[in-house]
Amino acid sequence: MKVLQIGKFYPPRWGGMETVLKDICETTQDSIDLQVVVANEANTTVNETRDGVPVTRLASWGTWFSQPITPGIMSALRRSDADLVHLHEPNPLATTAYLASGFRGRLILHYHSDIVRQKRLRRLYRPLLDAALRKAEAIVVGSRELLDHSTVLAPFRSKCVVIPFGIDLKPFLAMERRPQPEPLILAVGRLSYYKGFHHLIEAMQGVPARLVIVGDGDLREAMEQQILHFGLSRQVRLAGRASFAQLLDWYAQADLFCLPSCATSEAFGLVMVEAMAAGLAVVSTDLPTGMRSVNVHGETGLVVPPAEPAAMREALSMLVNDRTTCRQFGENGRRRAAQIFDREKMGRQILNLYEAVTRDSTLSKPNQQWVSI
Repeated sequence: MKVLQIGKFYPPRWGGMETVLKDICETTQDSIDLQVVVANEANTTVNETRDGVPVTRLASWGTWFSQPITPGIMSALRRSDADLVHLHEPNPLATTAYLASGFRGRLILHYHSDIVRQKRLRRLYRPLLDAALRKAEAIVVGSRELLDHSTVLAPFRSKCVVIPFGIDLKPFLAMERRPQPEPLILAVGRLSYYKGFHHLIEAMQGVPARLVIVGDGDLREAMEQQILHFGLSRQVRLAGRASFAQLLDWYAQADLFCLPSCATSEAFGLVMVEAMAAGLAVVSTDLPTGMRSVNVHGETGLVVPPAEPAAMREALSMLVNDRTTCRQFGENGRRRAAQIFDREKMGRQILNLYEAVTRDSTLSKPNQQWVSI
């Protein structure tokens, strides 16, 4: 079976979609004839093999509204002889190119999240997205919560299959914890509006612990000013970007983890899975997305309302002061990550879906009801 994977970018450019794409490719490549097409970060096309995965990085003219501008995507689709295209959304240019290319193979559309902030783009793009969703044999969604919440997916529910995102758990499960004398709260992610780190910084007033935020982004300067405003310079650190080895080291030192996302642009929160696999209790927010499927309130951590620093402060303080509960949540989280969010399980489910789609030409008919694999 020949499968063409189309995403926005591919590692070493990191993000949630990039991580999922990489893990699907690495866990399915031995069973299929695989090709990956993504955008390059320069105006040149590069063909390479990364960890055994053949990747074509198409020349890019930059990005617009988080969308890489890659004119070569349509030509790549027209040249392809793949049996199946696995297209990762949101990716408006690639989806539009797919529709215009006349590609005759089957389509699986992997719906990572709704478009939330770019409202004008969302309105303009919606008819094309609906056309792609109608054409798709199956629509993969990372959580039932996102499927239930998304108004975009509602008309196509019969085509949807829930396959939880998975990561490579081995480095996290194998790490040796090295908690420090002073309690440490860890947060990881791009410094963007929807991550809610500004609410977390405000919540740290009065919490008897240090906070380290790993990541970079366009809100760094504003967050630095916020730290100064609240007098938290000795308590809160913006650590910037980190290598994977450095990230593992931060997980090993931390006592608990916080993902304070405040908008539904946060569709899942893979970093929570990393933290759980590392044995950390998690404090997260109650967004109506896949976040609800990861951290279980009272079992693997605490869930608080989004954009409410006072509630977050209370949850963080409780776990900092109750080390026994904090450790128990961490142990429960490790088990949950291993049971549900392992990338090998995700890869097997994706392969099962490929086989079902290519085997049965009736799967995309309206009366065909998908179920979770």
